[in-house]
Amino acid sequence: MADPARYLTALAAVCAQSGLDGHHARTLHIRANAVFHLPREGVVVRLRSAPGPTGEVMERLTAAIQVTRWLHAQGFPATEPIDVDQPMAVDGYLATFWRYVTVTSEAKRDVSALGHLLRRLHGLPTPAVKIPAANPLGSLRTDLRHCHALSPGNRDWLLARASELDQQFSATQWVLGIGLVHGDAHAGNLLHSPEEVMLCDWDSVSCGPRELDLVPTSMWRRYGRARSEWDEFCAAYHVSPHDLPGLPLLQQLRELRALAAYVRNAADPAFKAELTRRISSLQVGTNTAPWRAL
Repeated sequence: MADPARYLTALAAVCAQSGLDGHHARTLHIRANAVFHLPREGVVVRLRSAPGPTGEVMERLTAAIQVTRWLHAQGFPATEPIDVDQPMAVDGYLATFWRYVTVTSEAKRDVSALGHLLRRLHGLPTPAVKIPAANPLGSLRTDLRHCHALSPGNRDWLLARASELDQQFSATQWVLGIGLVHGDAHAGNLLHSPEEVMLCDWDSVSCGPRELDLVPTSMWRRYGRARSEWDEFCAAYHVSPHDLPGLPLLQQLRELRALAAYVRNAADPAFKAELTRRISSLQVGTNTAPWRAL
């Protein structure tokens, strides 16, 4: 885990501004976001470092709040934003606030439940809120330009690769059509509460190819997981992997996007080492050595 100390001042500021009690805050994890539990409030705070312009990220976080409120009205099991003015910008960080969910299992990877939930999500009507267009690379370009731990050669290579894949993405036809997508749908974003399985982390919600939500589970080889997980997921979603011709392109985009959290935390030696290893594997073109998730 990256050192949480640099996030704690921002956490105190957003708690003061929102009127929440931040005493005894507990760090849940730090990756793309720093996520804290406020036990006195029953609230989870998600903090995102925003070193550059925040307009696009604020738009996406606003959509996450509005869409999840709409999903609750539809009876869909999504995490619930609390009733405060959000998202909030404080001192180079953006914050969102969510109702804490008591979970029964931290480690369970229920790809079947994920497939069923995504099939259900993709069958919902389009909500009457503003949803940004899918951006499969997320904030990667901004993160790269503000990272001082990368060599200029690696930065230029990644930016060129991003542009190349983006052009291909714009020209591709999608078998599953266009609609509401979670945008970061992997088994690690499931919460197993005593009542139900819920889908969390809606920061990348958007309107785009539904195949985007299938991609994370399809990358079983990159993360050293069993092929049977992908087969189980496809069975739950009711799709054949052989009917998804755009999947290889989306996998390559996902590989680039997966660097963003490591770029933002590259001041931490462990994150920088994993970032360097991942870039090297992309440049060589191999996916046989699994990536390590920190």
